[in-house]
Amino acid sequence: MKIAYVLSSTNPVGGATKAVKTMLSGLMKLGVEPVIILPDKEGIYGEFKAMGMTVYALNYKLNIYPGHRTLRKCLEFAPRILMKVVLNNWAAGQLATILEKERVQIVHTNVGVINIGFKAARKARLPHIYHIREYADLDFDMHVFPSKKHFQQQLNAPQSYSLCITRDIQRHHRQTGKATSLVVYDGIKPATQQMPCVGKKPYLLYAGRIEPAKGLMELLQAYALYRQASKEALPLHIAGSIHDAGYWQQAQQYIEEQQMQAQVKYLGLIPNIEQLMMEAQAIVIPSRFEGFGLCMPEAMFCGCLAIGRNTGGTKEQLDNGKQLQGSDIALRYDTIEELAQLLSEVAHMPLTTYRQYTERAFNTVNKLYTEEKNAHDIFQLYQDILQSPRL
Repeated sequence: MKIAYVLSSTNPVGGATKAVKTMLSGLMKLGVEPVIILPDKEGIYGEFKAMGMTVYALNYKLNIYPGHRTLRKCLEFAPRILMKVVLNNWAAGQLATILEKERVQIVHTNVGVINIGFKAARKARLPHIYHIREYADLDFDMHVFPSKKHFQQQLNAPQSYSLCITRDIQRHHRQTGKATSLVVYDGIKPATQQMPCVGKKPYLLYAGRIEPAKGLMELLQAYALYRQASKEALPLHIAGSIHDAGYWQQAQQYIEEQQMQAQVKYLGLIPNIEQLMMEAQAIVIPSRFEGFGLCMPEAMFCGCLAIGRNTGGTKEQLDNGKQLQGSDIALRYDTIEELAQLLSEVAHMPLTTYRQYTERAFNTVNKLYTEEKNAHDIFQLYQDILQSPRL
């Protein structure tokens, strides 16, 4: 079975990239031969080549409207849209030639905001799958070109399928109940027999990109309230890359204004984030509207208590766990004040209660979000597509 995978980025630590690497690991064990399409030769390009995969680098961009918050960007708005359309159409033509050359059977686009895979599949008369990992508008303030309605028309076209990483994303894109749409949760890692048992250290953890969508400022505001009410507040460690320098500057200014420099520590991008998760007292997921969010189930695999914002994919994961286990698998909040209270509760939580939360969480992710289950469900979709009559 030969499948072309169109990726949006070569960033090795991006959520979509990490998810597709785990997915490919499982699918290749089932006999899938991947043909990887990347937008450049950076990052994971060399990693995939070293693994002996067939990899192509084409020049294409996200199929979204450009920003227009400054006068300069407003003046460049129309030319930038035109440039994207021309560039992506050219890349789609190149990809169609590659599909024929490699005898690809299905085109699988790894996100919903890339359209060259769909266009190339139309030209090559091949089935196409949109792997929708984002709300786009609610989480990243992205708006698909030319419109959301046009994107939904692509999803509903003949030989067009969608894989949605949560039920809520499926609902958001109006694919609920359609035979051509399937919800498959991301695989985090292979199923494992036992939750890691590592000695905890007294700190709270934030792990993720530093940008408005991930909610770091809200966490800092809650931490300030928690610190004011506590005599010995647990320190907060921030791990992640800075994607918005202006936003990080605001965060640093707030830390200084609240005189929290001694308690809040920025660690930068940490390669071995699992060790930090294992040792943390708790991880906080403050994203304003996470699509699925790999960070929380990653932490749960590591035996770390999670505190999650009660929205989007975070909420769906918590609801899944409660339904499966009969009790909450993590702590959830809706307001900054509620988060501050939970930070205080974690600092004084009895060990027995803590272990009950983490064990329920581990059992949930080890059942719902494994590499094996993710690969099995997607492989089954491939088989169903290839056995369907062609139009």
